[in-house]
Amino acid sequence: MNVRSVGPGRLPSLHVYEFDSDTAVSFVEGTDGHSVWTADLSAGWSIGANPNGGYVLAVAGRALSEALPQHPDPFSVTAHYLRPAEPGPALITVDVARTGRKHSTASAKLVQDGRERIRVLATYGDLSKQTGPTRVDAAPPDVPGPGECVSRESLSVDGSSIGGRVAAMLHPGVGWANGTPGGTAELTGWISFKDGRPADPLSLLFFCDAFPPALFDWLPEKVWLPTIELTVHVRGTPAPGPLRGVMRTRFLMDGYLEEDGELWDSSNRLVAMSRQLGMLFRP
Repeated sequence: MNVRSVGPGRLPSLHVYEFDSDTAVSFVEGTDGHSVWTADLSAGWSIGANPNGGYVLAVAGRALSEALPQHPDPFSVTAHYLRPAEPGPALITVDVARTGRKHSTASAKLVQDGRERIRVLATYGDLSKQTGPTRVDAAPPDVPGPGECVSRESLSVDGSSIGGRVAAMLHPGVGWANGTPGGTAELTGWISFKDGRPADPLSLLFFCDAFPPALFDWLPEKVWLPTIELTVHVRGTPAPGPLRGVMRTRFLMDGYLEEDGELWDSSNRLVAMSRQLGMLFRP
């Protein structure tokens, strides 16, 4: 059995950050577009007892990136969450559907204890080689400086550990953050890694799911909002510095909601967009 460990990817640093060590995958075997990888899901990225869905997606995303060396960056990634993941060992199987000149498409499934947790379909490319017409009819969200915002850590669900890894600073005007939900279901703020790790395309898969749900501003009572499906479109490699994000929910129908997100970098460039389907659950 040929096993090799893969971690920090293309980051220009010898320092191993928590996100890299906790999303590391090890190659087990592979032939003809099929490969098997192992990972160890960390409890340090959890909401309650379960690892955050964006973190689990990033682990699968790293296996996809390593299985597609000519196209290392996620472009479009869709994950279907079959059941919650748990801290501990995981097996990831990657199957390459097609490798082209500009893009590769592959699927991945992450299994723990013989039960599939998420299924991913993704198109990868190389963001450093992208050129072409650009027009953006939008602007970054207007957010006060991080020092004037409210820390997510002070608002975390009891037992959650994600606040120890991520600096998410919410706009002080968000009613829910002040204990008075305002009914807008729009959340803006800043987000970055607490240990100083720079954002890169892989981490955008995580950051798109790392803010609290915008729906919290609609619902004053305690609820869980498990993700059924999450799609992330990565549009660029972030410039150094924290990301500005906006998350919006416009529809809650029969207990199911959508949330649309945008992430902008320090140069005011849109670097990722997301949409997820979630389910409202009252514990």
